[in-house]
Amino acid sequence: MEPDGFPLYTTQEKKSLIYRVYACVHFSGITGLIYYRLMHIPSENYWPWIVIFVAELGFSYRWILEQTFRWWPVQRTVFPKRLSQRFERDLPPMDIFICTADPIKEPPLTLINTVLSALALDYPVEKLSCYVSDDGGSPLTFYALLEASRFAKIWIPFCANYSIQDRSPDAYFSNSNAMENVNLHFTRDWKHPNKMYLELKDRINKVMEMGSVPADKQKEHKGFKDWVSGNSRRDHPSIVQILLEKGEDRDIQGNDLPDLIYVSREKRPGIPHHYKAGALNVLLRVSGVMSNAPFILTLDCDMYTNNCEALRQAMCFFMDPKTGDQFAYVQFPQSFHGITKNDLYANNLKTIFDIQYEGIDGIEGPFYVGTGCVHRRDALCGSERRESSSKYHKAAAYSIVCTEEDESVAKDKTSPSKVLKHARDLANCTSEDNTLWGKEIGMIYGCAVEDVLTGFVIHCRGWKSIYCTPKRNAFLGCAPNNLNDTLIQHKRWAVGHMEFFVSKFCPCLYGIQRTLIAQRMCHSFYSLWCLSSIHILCYGLIPGLCFLRGQSLFPKASSSWFFLFAALAVSAYSYSLIEFIWIGGSFKTWWNDQRMWMIKSVSSYPFGLIEVAGKLIGVSEVGFEVTNKVVDSEAAERYEGEIFEFGVASALFVPPATLAVINLISLAGGLARILQEGYSAFECMILQLVLCSFIVIISYPILEAMLMRKDTGRMPASITILSISVAVSVCSVASMTIPASSGEEI
Repeated sequence: MEPDGFPLYTTQEKKSLIYRVYACVHFSGITGLIYYRLMHIPSENYWPWIVIFVAELGFSYRWILEQTFRWWPVQRTVFPKRLSQRFERDLPPMDIFICTADPIKEPPLTLINTVLSALALDYPVEKLSCYVSDDGGSPLTFYALLEASRFAKIWIPFCANYSIQDRSPDAYFSNSNAMENVNLHFTRDWKHPNKMYLELKDRINKVMEMGSVPADKQKEHKGFKDWVSGNSRRDHPSIVQILLEKGEDRDIQGNDLPDLIYVSREKRPGIPHHYKAGALNVLLRVSGVMSNAPFILTLDCDMYTNNCEALRQAMCFFMDPKTGDQFAYVQFPQSFHGITKNDLYANNLKTIFDIQYEGIDGIEGPFYVGTGCVHRRDALCGSERRESSSKYHKAAAYSIVCTEEDESVAKDKTSPSKVLKHARDLANCTSEDNTLWGKEIGMIYGCAVEDVLTGFVIHCRGWKSIYCTPKRNAFLGCAPNNLNDTLIQHKRWAVGHMEFFVSKFCPCLYGIQRTLIAQRMCHSFYSLWCLSSIHILCYGLIPGLCFLRGQSLFPKASSSWFFLFAALAVSAYSYSLIEFIWIGGSFKTWWNDQRMWMIKSVSSYPFGLIEVAGKLIGVSEVGFEVTNKVVDSEAAERYEGEIFEFGVASALFVPPATLAVINLISLAGGLARILQEGYSAFECMILQLVLCSFIVIISYPILEAMLMRKDTGRMPASITILSISVAVSVCSVASMTIPASSGEEI
């Protein structure tokens, strides 16, 4: 046994002198580029030059903001065995919040796998309580959870007896390695839960196909009486039902089980419900009077537990005697299963979670990303950071509620079933009236990325956060398997960050005295995703159109300035590739990441900017679009083959398709001009030729889907026709507004 003085975690700085030298040299190059642009402004036909210069200033500003992620990176290592040796009896209670909203887009089978994996975590079962928020108010979801509560009595002891790591039944039973090198006793024990899970899946699938819960199955639990005729997902009373209760329900071995509680908050037409943020605040109130655990794990419905020690790893930070009282939350990376070999849609977000989050962890801690995060309840409920004793792990739970009556109920140690009526009242539409919920308490309302906003406000109260990256991913989610859903997801994130930036919580202005400037620069980097689309669109359009007209925007090859532009481009892409390979990627993965960056930048981000602008001037409202988790078999086959899936006539496809066609036309016209005018034109236009060719090559899957593919995942004809029409129109307008040039350097 190790001495008590050993830390529960260690921190290793990853500062790189090589990178800092590279950054300084690159910054010098950017300064030289700006000097060149200012000193060589043409006397006529200068507007394309000015537009490109402004775009380059935009790139430069974002590059400067991004350096804060790379200047102070750290890596944490946790020691859960030391935690168990020293504090096993003192491990604090843990509430688990899981949110779902639509049983069609978020299948109940996906939800129950997340729930079962959470209930089976390697943590004292008597200290776990799981709350499921069903914003769809669906009896289908409730039925699936009822089935899961029965299977949990078999699954939890099985996982505990054999130290199973994959605690999602679907992930475990579909793993071909699960039965390798095991004894006869295990094989016999394995067959029973496997058989029971297959039967559970069959029952749930049949009910989902029917679209309603049969009357005979509704008799299995009194909770179905809460669904009456006339209820809908947008108009129904609050429902709180206990499916498993500590002290009342036991597993097949006679051991206690965690709490499992279903919550569907009241919804009424015309009353704002604040989407996921509102659902989490309801869970905060309901759990505050039922279990009131001092720590809370938040999960998305598709984010199942992949590492059974995840909670213990998080507690290594909270329970560290020296620094534990500083941390408001521990954020795990957002990882996904079902990703193709080369990550076709860049869903792994490797640059964000493998590089940028380690960098911000060295400042004041990572952002809260809405899932895979363990919170301190009092920090989430609005408390300022306060100094605590070295025995912080023995601290009591905190619950900030609406009234003195709520507070007295929270302090009462009665079972959840005895406070059920009061819990339902806290899930009503009126429970937040004339309170600070959503303003200072709980999740902060006002933008689509309520998680990031809430994390920022918590930092502004003096708290820090921690980024925990265990070797085995703590949680695995379901990533979009088609381009449309991917772009919708990124549009929602971009809209939320932009709303955050233009709100009273703008990171440039809010919390100046409580947070470091580097932390606010990191927030600003993400908050300006939408605005970055402007200079990316300019750089994707103007050089190609000028190439078509023979107007040079860059130095000719014989000029010394040419090498500055070439060196900046080569060094930026070379470093990006080397860095990507260093964190475990490949060239193809990096290439897909670059392609998706361009597509998102000209599609999701401009649409997000328009949406936020519409909200600001009062002509539209920002909604919350649930990402579809249902997978079509043909689409899944194409996805596994790494073929882009378009299929639907989405407006999000028009900008990248139009950009690809414009650059294809510009490339053909520019090459024809070079062949006609000879080397003098080539010398002046070489950088535009390279840029235009790069956009066409990286857009190949889009052009292929428009012009060559015949399968159902091709680009819809309506989008193809519209994109080509817009591209031809833009090129025609360019031919009238950009004068033809002789090819000489400007």
